Amino acid sequence: MNDNKAYQTVDIKPNGIRKRPEITGETTPAEYFEELIFARVNLCSLPRIESLNAVIRFDIAGDNAGSWTIEVEGGILKRVVRNYIDASSPSSEPVLEPSSTFLMDGETLMSIIRREITPQQAFFRKMVQIEGDVTIALKMNVLINYL
Repeated sequence: MNDNKAYQTVDIKPNGIRKRPEITGETTPAEYFEELIFARVNLCSLPRIESLNAVIRFDIAGDNAGSWTIEVEGGILKRVVRNYIDASSPSSEPVLEPSSTFLMDGETLMSIIRREITPQQAFFRKMVQIEGDVTIALKMNVLINYL
């Protein structure tokens, strides 16, 4: 990652959910990324965007803070990692290098995922900051249907 911090990562594994789960008002970013995202994305009934290959990091601030990086290959979610800053040692695992990073608070993330606000509205209201490849950010309006 380009911010000169040493990161440790923990891979999140799919948990075998067989039906696309609903997102409720009680769902937190940690629950979403660590329990629901594989089923939400990979069990979505929309056609796959086979040309979609991206690594995106979500840095969430506030009460539900955390950092997660997702890797999408051929429109399928392949990997989710939780990122930890560790100044004492370099990462022992390869860190996914994001092409784009979205910075926001947990409430904004969940509002976007629940379709209460669009990614564009959040960006123009300065609720989301984007670092890196802006073309991925422009595709977020389409991607949000999978999330």
